[in-house]
Amino acid sequence: MKSRFALATAVCLTSLLWCATAWAMTLQEAKTARLVGEQTNGYLGVVIPSPETQQLVLTVNAKRKHYYQIIAERNKISLDKIATLAAQKAIEAAEPGHMIQTPQGKWLKK
Repeated sequence: MKSRFALATAVCLTSLLWCATAWAMTLQEAKTARLVGEQTNGYLGVVIPSPETQQLVLTVNAKRKHYYQIIAERNKISLDKIATLAAQKAIEAAEPGHMIQTPQGKWLKK
């Protein structure tokens, strides 16, 4: 009887985890909802805080930093320079309605 309960509990928890993953917000959804935006430092910023948004930003920024480091090492350029160049490109490429950060640090709808 205990093993059936344990199995049922495991199945329920696994199902909940799959559902949570399915509900996880994508970067595009967060940008479209204006929850996040492109910062002038080359990283994604939180416009409207929530735990889900903050987790998304942490994940995206960790990946960005990893790629920036690879590019910086290959080209013998500082990480900051690569991030600044990436910021310029990301802000230019931002779609109308997405949030971008001004040089003064304010959020602006593009």
